Amino acid sequence: MVFIRLDDIEKKIWEEEKKYLMKYISLNLIRNNALKIGDYILHSGKKSPYYVDLRQTISDPISMDWISNSLARIVINEIGESKTDKILGVPTAGVPFATIISQKLAKPMLYYRKERKEHGVKKKIEGDMQRNERIVMVDDLITTGQSVIDAANAARDQGGVVNELVVLLDREQGGKENLRAQSIEPHVLFNISEAFKWLREVELIDEKHYNVIMEYMESEKTSTV
Repeated sequence: MVFIRLDDIEKKIWEEEKKYLMKYISLNLIRNNALKIGDYILHSGKKSPYYVDLRQTISDPISMDWISNSLARIVINEIGESKTDKILGVPTAGVPFATIISQKLAKPMLYYRKERKEHGVKKKIEGDMQRNERIVMVDDLITTGQSVIDAANAARDQGGVVNELVVLLDREQGGKENLRAQSIEPHVLFNISEAFKWLREVELIDEKHYNVIMEYMESEKTSTV
């Protein structure tokens, strides 16, 4: 008789749950016009045939709850609540999600201020953070990872232990590698290519745009090697 370890069963269940969450959230991104197809300039200055604008979801309470709950599930299943002292929102899109996750997990929240205040205590991390507290960062997506690295460095400068990031999706443009080079492990609900492949399967994106996006993504992977 062959027995499957309980840990392996739980891992498999979580993998399947993530696939389900990816599909439902992808549908909501389309409903909220948060997944856009066209010609866009990213924050990095690069051109892209698609754009994910998760700020659109703040106007939809149901989508906000689904996304925040999914990110909270990542904390529970991949990091551990007992290994999390504080939740840190990366501005600007990560802050609303971090706020809800903080409430769901009953963990105190922090957020990163890009510009240091020139009055008061002049800190970049807002909230009550003590030295050696384990900080889990929250952001919407990964492109290059630089905004997350900046937030992590600011928290580390104030004595926080910052090695974990929870994020909805990865644009697969070298961000994960950049983060790991800075000792930050990205925990991602799904890669954007997974979402596009499924959306093509269910005919929610046409073949022409799908091919353009896949060619773009392949070229981006090559350019980051």
